[in-house]
Amino acid sequence: MSKVRIVAFYFLLLWKLSFVHTFAQDSVTLTFDAFYEQVLRFHPIARSANLLPDMAQMEIRTARGAFDPTISANYFGKRTKGDNSYTYFEPQLKIPTFVGVDIKAGLDQSDGLQVSDEMGKYDPVTKGTQQVQYQLFYAGVSVPVLRNLITDSRRNALRQAQLLQTLNEAEQISAINKLFLASAKDYWDWQQSYQKYLLMVENLALATTRLNFIKSRIAGGEEKPIDSVEAWVEYKRRESLLAEASIEQRNSALILSNYLWDEDGNALLLANTVRPSVRGSEFQSISLDSLQRLSKSAEELHPEIQKLQVKLNQTELERKLAIENLKPQLNLEYYPFQTYTAGSRDEVEGLFMKNYKFGATFYSSVFLRKERGKLALTNFKIQQGKFQLQQGKREVLNNILVAYNELNTFAQLLGIQQELVRNADLLLTAEIARFEAGESSLFLVNQRERGLIEARAKQVELVAKYAKAKYQLQWASGTRLF
Repeated sequence: MSKVRIVAFYFLLLWKLSFVHTFAQDSVTLTFDAFYEQVLRFHPIARSANLLPDMAQMEIRTARGAFDPTISANYFGKRTKGDNSYTYFEPQLKIPTFVGVDIKAGLDQSDGLQVSDEMGKYDPVTKGTQQVQYQLFYAGVSVPVLRNLITDSRRNALRQAQLLQTLNEAEQISAINKLFLASAKDYWDWQQSYQKYLLMVENLALATTRLNFIKSRIAGGEEKPIDSVEAWVEYKRRESLLAEASIEQRNSALILSNYLWDEDGNALLLANTVRPSVRGSEFQSISLDSLQRLSKSAEELHPEIQKLQVKLNQTELERKLAIENLKPQLNLEYYPFQTYTAGSRDEVEGLFMKNYKFGATFYSSVFLRKERGKLALTNFKIQQGKFQLQQGKREVLNNILVAYNELNTFAQLLGIQQELVRNADLLLTAEIARFEAGESSLFLVNQRERGLIEARAKQVELVAKYAKAKYQLQWASGTRLF
């Protein structure tokens, strides 16, 4: 419990949450917007989601690393009977480019008794009797002519990483939207349980007052003793209902505490002095035109749709690479160079110089089974991605319609329930008047009052359901509406 702190009034003020003071001097009302603001700042899931864009940037940086210039060097030698047979030093600078061409520059330096002019092997002419010093400076390019000309694994990895940035942004929005919906539902469950708790407190107070009133009338001979039994049974019944509402309210507050964390990652416990607010459950009208615009926007911008689209685009990149790998591999290399041998220097003659190396490397699988299998598999994945995207769009649009229908239905039910509450209150008032006139019984009064209690409890439930439906529509559309 050392890491669990109580969310108290002054602690909440420190975070500058927009609370509305009600009920008593030492209690505060926590609005959903203020509650969610704290969830968005400190909840571990929200913090984790906020790392996704930075992770995508690091993926791009990693992929760009394949195009970083590299420096390499080889150094090795041999001595025989104390004499330097040969020593080789070969530094090289390699610069990959985004068009698939590699630029290379370097130095081949050799010296020793067994160094040839060309490859550093033993020269049968000198027979290892002369010390040879040899340097070759070169610079040139390696160009893919067929395979890897249009794309290659390096360029494909970079494009995949760039798409991953969009994917991670969609993942971030999706994770936060799910957290938003879950926290909204639990907040309005807490609000509903608290309103029911207040209702049960009020009803128990009424039953207590009526029981004392009946006892005083019985003592004065104005009521029958059996009426005290009726009043006592109703009192105990409402006492039981209050106990149930109390535990439900406390448990819902504990569940809501799951979303409360401080900036150091410590879990917070919702204080008993914090009260929920009905702000956010106000009636909001959404026209059919607005619904159509919302659906059209969600079909393109909903994070789940974006995730499926990005994954499809990534598979398309894999297909392009698979098609490229069907080609034979033919690389052409050209390296002009200058040489220094025993202090002499070869001069540059025009663009190509008189000293250069030229080569070609060719490779191709005979049957191309690996390449053709990879391409076929990628085509199947693309078909799967298109099917998933098609189904995803349908689910998103239907979820929006479901949430919209629920919102309208709960709005209608709430209006009906408000009428029922007013009528139930009128019936109770009339029954109390008849009871006071001696034309009714305490049993009937209790029945009327039970009807009013049930109607008000149902109204509280519908208010919470309507508020949940509002936030459900926001989640289904992938955007903040209210």
